[in-house]
Order: sequence, then structure tokens, then C-alpha cells
Amino acid sequence: MRPDDSSCASDAIQPPPFSNLRINFSGQVYRHSFFWVFLFVLGLDVGKSERYACLLQVHGPGSLTLIGVVKAGAKTAKGHAQLLAGLTKSVAVRDDLSVVMESTRVSWERGAMTRHDAGDGVSVVNAAQMKFFAKRTLRSGKTDKLDAELIARSGAVMQPVCWLPPEAELIELRALLHARDTIVERLTLEAGRHHAVDHQHQPHPRAIGFCEARQKRLEQQLEEVNGAVQALVLGSEKRQEQVTLLASLPGIGPLTASILLVERMHLSRMESSNQWAASAGLSPVPRQSGSFPGRTRISKRGNGRLRRAFYRCALTASRMKNTFGDFYRHLIVQGKPKKVALIALARKLLRVAFAVLKSGQNFNPDDRRQPPVAA
Repeated sequence: MRPDDSSCASDAIQPPPFSNLRINFSGQVYRHSFFWVFLFVLGLDVGKSERYACLLQVHGPGSLTLIGVVKAGAKTAKGHAQLLAGLTKSVAVRDDLSVVMESTRVSWERGAMTRHDAGDGVSVVNAAQMKFFAKRTLRSGKTDKLDAELIARSGAVMQPVCWLPPEAELIELRALLHARDTIVERLTLEAGRHHAVDHQHQPHPRAIGFCEARQKRLEQQLEEVNGAVQALVLGSEKRQEQVTLLASLPGIGPLTASILLVERMHLSRMESSNQWAASAGLSPVPRQSGSFPGRTRISKRGNGRLRRAFYRCALTASRMKNTFGDFYRHLIVQGKPKKVALIALARKLLRVAFAVLKSGQNFNPDDRRQPPVAA
């Protein structure tokens, strides 16, 4: 159902006995009991050049009807309209259509935006979830058509929450920061090539000149992208305030603050810092069974750019003479390995950054929480 559907107010708010309602970010209501809402699920397997779609009709828990699996057309609004027309020849799809797809690099973004603009509920799930769902159903074969059907069945069973598109300013800022990462990476590569060519037994002047010209061009591009990032941040009062808040923390500068914002665009919808830590892959994962103690690691499931940004911040903060530096040195004195201490410091910085953004107040090292007084 769509958020503006009148049936949401009359039917969904009055649940039958022993039902369990789940409300996702778009306002849609699903029931996890024998009183299910009539629903269609469209599973999209989005590849680099081809897409396959599978449409399922959900009658109730465990009751699914396969309507069809087809090869999709272009990743445009017209292509999606042709796709639905080909799948719905034998059945009329109502407004309660849920589209489910995997988050495979950037191939899914255009399709997700198109279906969201069309008013459908779009759910974007981690590819690892599809892998474990296939194991759960003992699925051994793998083709594009089978993947589309698997995605659709996963959406019908798991009922993932709806995806919401980020703000246009953050999308533009993320593109600039990713371009900057590419430039810095290539600049480092060219510096290594220049050093190798310069230290040959008989260095060729023209080869050295080519390396220097490439380095100069990359340095110019780095200055241009830095200026574009700064102009985009300064052009938004809200974004400038958020960057200022994050930059008040030790070890976080304006550029890193911008990276932290764009790599977790829906931060305002998170309820706790543990959710942000999980999305960055900094959540601890214990491995213990019986008498085997195992070793606790971080999950590393999530946004790698966000995790690396906090780790670099922890490297800087660990050298400072402040609360964060003292925390790092305290862990070292306790016998923790340096990398473990840095990971713990990175998670601590993440939690403090979350609190700073939520409260809207700059970081104050003298502001300490007082323990509750026992009654």
C-alpha cells in the first residue's frame, strides 16, 4: 500500500487478534500472521548489462504464486513500464507493489530511483542476505532468472523495510569525494612511478617529463575537486553546521567530516550509535563455543569507506594529549594490541560523533556524564 492510500487508515490501523504489524519507513503496513495484506513482490536481479525480473503474488504466509520471470529492458521509466506490462498480462497488479533488489555496486541506483518516483515501495538489501537466504532454502543452482526469483521470494518472506533516496546535495558531494579518492590514489601511483624512473641506471629525460606532467595534471585536479567540495559544503547552511559539529572532535577535520556525512546519508533515521557502528562494520563479533574462547573481531560488514575514515581519525587522535589519547594509551597499558586499541578508539569516536550530531552541540571534553545516584 502507498502511504496516501485511504485503506491504510481504515483497515491497517485496526489489527485482527494475534497479528503483528510492521511499519516501514514509507508508512506501509505489513502483517506477519495469517491475516496478510494482499501483496505483489517484484524481484529485480540487476547486472551490469542485463536485468531479470520476477513477479510473485502473495496470498498469505507460505502461499505464493509465481506470475512470471522475464528479461527486463532499459533502466528507464519507460523500460520499467514495459517490464510491468509484460509481467501483468494475466493479473492486475494493484498499488501494493513492493520492489526488492540487491545493492550491487551502483547498478541498482537508477532502477531504485525510477520505481520510487513511480510510487512503489523499494527495498534494497545486502547481497550477503540473499546468499544466506539461498542457503536457508537449500538453493544450489544459480542463473539470472533463479536469482530474480530468489530475491522476490526473500522479499515476500523477510519483508525488508523500504529504501529512501538520499538528498541530492549529499549525492553530489559523495560523487566529488569519490572522485577525489581516485585522484589521490593515482597521484600516489604516479609518485612511485616517478621515483622508479628517476632512479634507473640511465633515466630517460622524456619519460621523466611525462611522469612530471601527469603528476602536475593530477595535482591541478586535486585542487579543483577540493575547491568544489568546499564550495558545496559552504553552500548549504545545514551541511556546514554538521561539518562544524564533527570537526569539533579531535582527529576529525572538515574533509573527513564531509566523508562521514556522505557515507551514511540516512543518519537522522538511526536511533542509536550501535546502528551506525554496525553500518560501518565496527561492531564486535564474538566467536566462542563451549570451552573454546575464540577471538572477538569486528564484523567488517558495511561501508568500508566509513570504517577507514574513522580508523584514520583514530590514528590521529591516538597521538594527542586528550581524553581520546588517554583512552588509547590506557588500552595499551592493559596489554591490548595496538590495532585492537585503535579499533576501540575508532568506535569511541563514532559514538561521540553520533552524539554530537544528534544533540547539535560541539564536542566539549569537560562535559562528562555523571553516573546515576542509587536510591
